[in-house]
Amino acid sequence: MRIFQVSIVFTFCTVLLHAQATENDMALLTRARAAYDTPFARNLKSFDCAVDFNWKQHWTETTRVGDEGTDEEIAKLIQPIRNRVTVTQEDAVVSSSITEEQMDQLPYQGMAENLLKHAVRFSLRNWLGPANNALLPKPGTPVHFESSASGYKLNLKIQNFDVAMMLTRDMSLQSMAVNGSDPDRQEFEFHPGPQGLVVGSWTMGEDGNFKPGNRLIFTYTYQTVGGFQIPEHVVVNRESHHEIWRYTLKACTVKTNQ
Repeated sequence: MRIFQVSIVFTFCTVLLHAQATENDMALLTRARAAYDTPFARNLKSFDCAVDFNWKQHWTETTRVGDEGTDEEIAKLIQPIRNRVTVTQEDAVVSSSITEEQMDQLPYQGMAENLLKHAVRFSLRNWLGPANNALLPKPGTPVHFESSASGYKLNLKIQNFDVAMMLTRDMSLQSMAVNGSDPDRQEFEFHPGPQGLVVGSWTMGEDGNFKPGNRLIFTYTYQTVGGFQIPEHVVVNRESHHEIWRYTLKACTVKTNQ
């Protein structure tokens, strides 16, 4: 078990298209973007939650390497640690109930605790993409919509790559990939919420290689706090290492912009 890192391939900073998008395409892009729940655009400043995690359950689903500590050390020294996470529009920051000096005294300098904190931070940073409506092209981006069996195919150019996004008729994003390049494919499930579509799952290939056994699968279920839909149960499945992280966000509070 090792710390995993994946960079999201798609950014929408500089986008050019061979032909200008039509007015109808712009209207469809506007409708697509309006279909999603964007809590930070609705006055949410941040939310703060306790992270509930069960190490004993974790080892029933995850292959142990041996440098995380013994069962006794985990139960006595690591399970009692209390973690919290604060999520803003830009980041997710995890803090724990012990100091850095105390962390260094844990087995292997807190390997297990650091892996948990990384899984929480990484999965919530990914959630920020859909929560900030950063997966779809920005307003005004030249795009072209075509009808498809499931709804729409959205075509655009990112740098020198022709990218296709598949959406349902209610504008729920299903997948995106460079045309003709399945390895960089990403798949999504979105579900209706009180304020619009929220991401239920996001599947991507580790190191850009999308194939069974090499995928990262993030799943999210929700709770309502202060009128906002925020994650409650989160699962990270790293197939390549037979590694599953399940945690629950509890005792959450939200802050809004004045």
